[in-house]
Amino acid sequence: MKKLRITVNGKEYEVEVEVLEDTDSSSGPQLPFVPPVAQVTPMTPPSTAFASEPRQKGAFKASTSASDANSLTSPMNGVVIEVPVKPGDSVKEGQVVVILEAMKMKTNISSSRDGVIADIKVKVNDSVESGQVLLTYK
Repeated sequence: MKKLRITVNGKEYEVEVEVLEDTDSSSGPQLPFVPPVAQVTPMTPPSTAFASEPRQKGAFKASTSASDANSLTSPMNGVVIEVPVKPGDSVKEGQVVVILEAMKMKTNISSSRDGVIADIKVKVNDSVESGQVLLTYK
């Protein structure tokens, strides 16, 4: 059985057709292959502003808010899947403090500075938005 869509007088019909004999060796009209045309746009060179900063492999360095250097904000939207630190813990710059899941990928969020965790503003399974405060430092 083959399922076909047929248009008659502007109205579409879906029909199932049983092929009893196939005398044509092709399955349909053969159209010439036309490769897609790609439009090439010159890329802007990547910023080297972060190239000198040490980063833990696989970690995304979150930023502190310009208005409050004692808070760490989320760099992206996602769902909190792990918080490997607790209030009172001492952390080093680059240490993973929150793990987010976004688009089925885990993203490690690392501390933006050395310090002591004062308060954690999120918990596992919380949805967070870019710019939302994740934790505060003492």
